[in-house]
Amino acid sequence: MKKQKSFLLWFFLASFVISMFLLNNSAYAAAPDKIRIGLMFGLTGAASPIGPVQLDGAKLAIKEINAKGGVNIGGKKIPIEFYVKDDESKPDVAIRRFRELIDENKVNVVVGQTFAPISAALNKEVKKTPIAYFPVNVVAIGMFDKNEMAETTFAIHGCAYSIGYAGAAYIVDKLGYKKVVFFGPAYAFGRDQWAGAKAAFEKRGINVDYVESPVGTSDYTSYLLKIGEKKPDVVMLAHWGVDAINVLKQAYETGLKKKVKVLWFDWMTNAFGSGVPPEALEGVYSLMSWYYDMKGFHDTAIVKASDAFAKKFQQEYKYPPDPYSAMAYEGVMEAIRGIELANSLDAKAIAKALMANPQFDSMKGKGVWRVDHQPLFKYGAYVVIGKGPKERKDKKWDLVKIIDAYTGEDYLPPLSSLGYK
Repeated sequence: MKKQKSFLLWFFLASFVISMFLLNNSAYAAAPDKIRIGLMFGLTGAASPIGPVQLDGAKLAIKEINAKGGVNIGGKKIPIEFYVKDDESKPDVAIRRFRELIDENKVNVVVGQTFAPISAALNKEVKKTPIAYFPVNVVAIGMFDKNEMAETTFAIHGCAYSIGYAGAAYIVDKLGYKKVVFFGPAYAFGRDQWAGAKAAFEKRGINVDYVESPVGTSDYTSYLLKIGEKKPDVVMLAHWGVDAINVLKQAYETGLKKKVKVLWFDWMTNAFGSGVPPEALEGVYSLMSWYYDMKGFHDTAIVKASDAFAKKFQQEYKYPPDPYSAMAYEGVMEAIRGIELANSLDAKAIAKALMANPQFDSMKGKGVWRVDHQPLFKYGAYVVIGKGPKERKDKKWDLVKIIDAYTGEDYLPPLSSLGYK
């Protein structure tokens, strides 16, 4: 009996050792030779002021990861190989290029997008063909609806509703103005901002005028002159891409900027600010998702992290990073964090791993993925004021100064409004 027990004990021990050996070997065998990431942005077309700087941010993240040996899967370091596509700022082109990335390049992850309608179109494709998808632009609020968001899509830059809401709340609560005209374009980015601004104003019992320009407008002169006739204290501008540069220039050229107490451009980027004369940007209030020169901001950890990234980026590309460069960088880093947490390239496994470990560090402070797959950051947005020619150390890139930040859970739309209990 003792011999039988001893035999059984050794048998089970041997079986356990062999099974662990086989498990480890299978994990190593399953580890791929490369991680394939598709990078797709609006490199041409209406999104072209922003797409190239996003691409540079994403590429820098990949370079850093590869310099450390690659992505940790199955106990091995796996290098990243990336493929670049131009969506040409067109949804139909984006869908075609998305299929190319999956079918021809065999990518495991897609990071990208510059225009909200394209992110929405690709999110629908992801629902049909699950892949880990990380849009790094500001997307439409409707994409976060419970019935719309794909299980494997994670939109790190949030939605335009938040931009409008935060801007309106800041104008009333911090600047003390109530007579406002909101001027936006007739596309999702502008209308979502208006929805957010309207919600914030209504919550405070304030009615504001809404003016909209048709898609394709390049000359805003007539709209700006009519807005000036209303004699508002504040004008909010909600345009994007080439439209943003045009409307900022023309607000200066028509004299509207001098007539109002505050010209508020909802969502500033380096590409927009450097695209207008310094005089046109001087004194303009804006929100930014991030800025490369955080000097003077009260959170020293954010200043330190931002400076480190800005130095690496400038050394690599010889120009300072745009906020959209930073968010593309963060998007790639989150994609890789998801892969390593899941120890897998399976899209659903990556999604489950991120939702099980939703907190991460960023240049916007701690971020936490919500159930709707957008993160709540410690600092939702930074409040800035444009610098004039006399205040600038660098005429082209010394664009704004950070004066504040918008914080709190109300930066994001309520989950109940998106179909979540």
